[in-house]
This record gives sequence, structure tokens and C-alpha cells, in this order.
Amino acid sequence: MTDGQSREDVRFSTLVVLLMLSTAFTGCLNASDEGCGEVDCFPLESDALSELLSAPGAFDVLALATIHDNLKIETTTTYENMGQFAEIHWDVSKITSSQIRSISMRMTLGTSTIENQVIEGQKMTNIRVNGDWYEGRDEVPDYADPFYEMAQLALEQPDGFWPPFAFDTSAVADLDWLISGDLTSTQQVATANNDTHTIIIELMGTPPMITGIETYSGDEETFRLKVMTGDSVSIQLQEGLPRIAIDFSISNPIQSADGITSWSGYVPSGFTSEVNPAELNFLAISTDGGEETTLSEFNLADNVLNQTDENGDWWEFIFWDYSGDGYFSASDYYEIRTNSSSTVEIRTFDIWADSWTGQTP
Repeated sequence: MTDGQSREDVRFSTLVVLLMLSTAFTGCLNASDEGCGEVDCFPLESDALSELLSAPGAFDVLALATIHDNLKIETTTTYENMGQFAEIHWDVSKITSSQIRSISMRMTLGTSTIENQVIEGQKMTNIRVNGDWYEGRDEVPDYADPFYEMAQLALEQPDGFWPPFAFDTSAVADLDWLISGDLTSTQQVATANNDTHTIIIELMGTPPMITGIETYSGDEETFRLKVMTGDSVSIQLQEGLPRIAIDFSISNPIQSADGITSWSGYVPSGFTSEVNPAELNFLAISTDGGEETTLSEFNLADNVLNQTDENGDWWEFIFWDYSGDGYFSASDYYEIRTNSSSTVEIRTFDIWADSWTGQTP
């Protein structure tokens, strides 16, 4: 135990780690649309359900995403240990015909909650930070199926933080299932227990499709997954929200032996929007004497600017639309050079949002 670290801190840290690892049964991020063969599908017998659950791809999120233009999957994972509570909730949905998608995540650790959501696919986007909604923009929206995109990212970054949409149903296939059903709604609910968990599987339709999975380990650990399709999936963009600036900041300066200071770099690949360059200004701001003074200002639509400030020092700004798309976007290049000896910060001002960039609301 490190200096200043209490036993409660250790327990809390352990809780967080366990929560992020505690999807009860994991598998590949790969729903079966196969029928029940000659077995009467409603209600399923225990052996028939076991056969369904043990089939390859019995629950396959990517297959669901291929079959259904409207798809929403929610998961909630909770963990409680020695009075400490943690929860992670994911909600991912898409409406392919409207080229719109939503990804949200809520994490609760004790009494603290972090929550965010992005609705995108149109030129206007909605961004929620905790309980506050903002309007963002993307001049050239490029819709991508969020389920395939996140599966690819999870493959590339297996240690990343991704929704636990994988569930290996074969791990629970051989249990003794108690199954009830409602013929009017075609809903079937199957319940079973193993040595550590109670497992509940919900199925809908004929042939039956898995639409819900729940696991419980006493009061300590729970996992719930819900699938929604068709008209039950709704994504709405709100208009007239407060505008939010882009998430971008200038790298630290480099000073050369000849007294020239420069800032340069490429717009990172993680920057997924396209923005009109005329809506962005670079400003050289002196912080000498504890007061902020603008020495030079450059609008990116001008591409190149050479300017002398009030102190007689020169400034050179360059914006190169390296991607050639006509927008400020990923892989574009910028460079600022000066012979000024002032203590300077280069900041980006988002004219559209009337705000500095890179600031969290």
C-alpha cells in the first residue's frame, strides 16, 4: 500500500477494475435467424433451448446489425463490494435509413456519475455531457454502422473500453431451463442457475430470437443486455441547443537555436468532423506580465499569413488542407513561426460556437 493510500482507496480501485472486467460470460462480438427445425418453437422445451444456445453464433451482434436497419442494444453492468457500488451502462443504436446513430455511456462510481452521448450522422450533431445537451456540426457527415465500427475498434484495441455486447451462450447452454411464454406477444423467458449465477434469457418471435440476457451473482454482480429492433428504436436530433466548439488544441512550441519559435503538427486521426476553415482562427496570445494580449490572429480560410505585430516581431501562419477536402479535418497540416521572444500561447477560436476550442463544457 503506497503512502497516503487508505484501505478504502484500495477497495474502491479494486471495485472499478472488477466492474470493467465483469461481463459474466464473454465471447466473440459476432443472432441466429435459424428456426427450431422439427421442434415445436413455442414454448421451447429445455433441451430445445439448450440446442439453440449451443449453436454457433446463437447470439451475434454483427449478424443482428446486418439483418436489422433499426437496432438498439443496451447493457448495464453493476458490481457491489463491501458497501462500494459501481455501474456502467452502454446504449448504442442506429437507424440506417436516416443515416443516424447514437452512442451513450454512463459510469457511476459510488455517488459520482459521468455520462456522455453523441448523436451523429447528419450535418448537425447532438452531444450530451452529463445532463447538458449541446449542438455540434460536421460539414461532411460520413455515416458508419456503430456496431461494426465498435467491433473493428475492439479488434484493433482489445484493451480498450468497449460495450460488453459479446455473450457466449454456449457457456450456459447445458443448464436445466424453466421456460414460460406468452403466445400473444411471442415472448419466452427462460431461467436457470449454475454454481455462481442466475441466468435469464428472453426470446421473441417465431423463430425465436434472443432479445435479452441477464445474469445475477447474488447482490454483488449483475449484467443485463436488451435488444430492440424496428419501430421501438427512436433517435431524435434536437435543434436550438447551445453550440459546442470542436475538440482541438495546438501542440507545444519548439524553439530553435536561431531564436525562431514554431508550433506545427497534423490534425489528429481521431478528429472525425469536417469544419469550414473560415470558422476557425488561430491567435497568438502573450501572457507576459500576467495579462493576455493578442499579438497576431489568423483565419484558416486565408491559408497563409505573414504579419508584423505591434512590437515589430514577425509572424507566419500556414494552414495546408492536406486531405484536399476543402475543410479543416484529420491529417491537415498547420504551422506557426515567429521571432518573438514573448511568452506566447497559440489558441484556436471556433467562430461558429463563439468559444475557444478544446474546452470541456
